[in-house]
Amino acid sequence: MKLFQDLLLGALSLAGASAIEVGDSFPPNVKLHHGFPPEKVELAKRIAGKNVILVGLPGAFTPTCSSRQIPGYLANADAISKLGVDEIIIFSVNDGAVMEAWAADQGVTSDSIITLMGDPYGELTEQLQLELTHAGPKSAGLINRSKRFASYIEDGTFKIVRVAESDEDPAGDNFPDATLAESMMSAIEALKAGKDEL
Repeated sequence: MKLFQDLLLGALSLAGASAIEVGDSFPPNVKLHHGFPPEKVELAKRIAGKNVILVGLPGAFTPTCSSRQIPGYLANADAISKLGVDEIIIFSVNDGAVMEAWAADQGVTSDSIITLMGDPYGELTEQLQLELTHAGPKSAGLINRSKRFASYIEDGTFKIVRVAESDEDPAGDNFPDATLAESMMSAIEALKAGKDEL
């Protein structure tokens, strides 16, 4: 009976939750898959004490993600590192093998600050309340996928959260700008400038 009550309370809590916001802490005990056979990475531990850009994308090998999203972060990796970012973690609701293949296809090397990981069970996507639920992407086969978002996290606390979506462009395919590398760099620079003024 207690197990049922715990499950019910958990479901009600999740149903009433809102998407992650600035000031929220990164959810504990969530693991992403890296490579194959997958290394299961507990993200809260990995990012502790670090400055990290976390990017969620609707799908591996999808057009906008492959033509603008990852190439932009690759091209700006050095400049992003100079802003004090330790790692750029890009994930999608895919398995580790697919993400490893996508990283190779995009030219992401093992010595890069960019790491591609899989969220095969949609666990992180669900915890962040950023599941792409619009009927349009679902009709194209994007089921239980992540919205297109980019965030900046300092020592486990979200400092910047940006989601690319609208009724006309629910997956942010046409207008991903808010989540692209250049926009995130500008946002981080503005955040740091604000801190310097305090």
